[in-house]
Amino acid sequence: MEIRRLTVADVPDCMKLITDRGWAWTPEQWELMLALGPAWGAFDETGLLGTAVTTPYPQMQAISGVLVGSWAGRRGIGTQLMTNVLDISPSVLFATAMGEPLYARLGFHPVGATVELQGELTGPASGMTRPATPADLPVLAALDEEVSGFTRPLLWERLLDPASPYRVLMSADGVVATRPNPAGETVGPLIAPSAEVACAMLVDVAAGAGRVRVDTGDAEVAAFLRGRGFEQGGGGCTLMVCGADDVPGDRSRYFAPASHALG
Repeated sequence: MEIRRLTVADVPDCMKLITDRGWAWTPEQWELMLALGPAWGAFDETGLLGTAVTTPYPQMQAISGVLVGSWAGRRGIGTQLMTNVLDISPSVLFATAMGEPLYARLGFHPVGATVELQGELTGPASGMTRPATPADLPVLAALDEEVSGFTRPLLWERLLDPASPYRVLMSADGVVATRPNPAGETVGPLIAPSAEVACAMLVDVAAGAGRVRVDTGDAEVAAFLRGRGFEQGGGGCTLMVCGADDVPGDRSRYFAPASHALG
């Protein structure tokens, strides 16, 4: 078996793993992740067996896309891929219930969690936000760094690109974005000064948008969405770190992550 760096040419094979494991990543998400940092694949003579993606920030690296094909299980491939990327520390990731035991064995510990809620918001928008433009990049990158704790201007450059599939709205002291998923739209990041404002921003971005997915670790936002008919989907994810006590930033204002892949 060989572990080597993935390229855009490998995206079709990566999507085979996504389909096999029932994940919701799209080819566009793979291409974004490959642009933001190195990703690694385990190969043998039959082709791609598993993947692990890293997104390096000055503060720590985010790990995501740890996938092993069902046909290649119980061969230690996930452990080998993780060992390959853990030479940089500290690290952060969102773990599914299936992956959490592996990450715990590798030294990760839980520091938070998100619940996945899906539904449709009807009624008028709140009018609290306006569309963001590339001219807003410095402000939004600085706000994101303050709240998420990660320095990632390249991410915001991608999100604000007029050709991007992301839709970004901002308020005086917050930002919310959506991206397409196979069933509708996914919200993230959602940064706001309070849960009340976060809910109003959600209404702006989700009203009339069809089926929307929100991954949140905030009880008030979750209660608001459930009160509007949203239902839980999936098993949620556990936020875990290795080589640090916790994630940086003011996470009390981080109501939905940029994505589970990006921390």
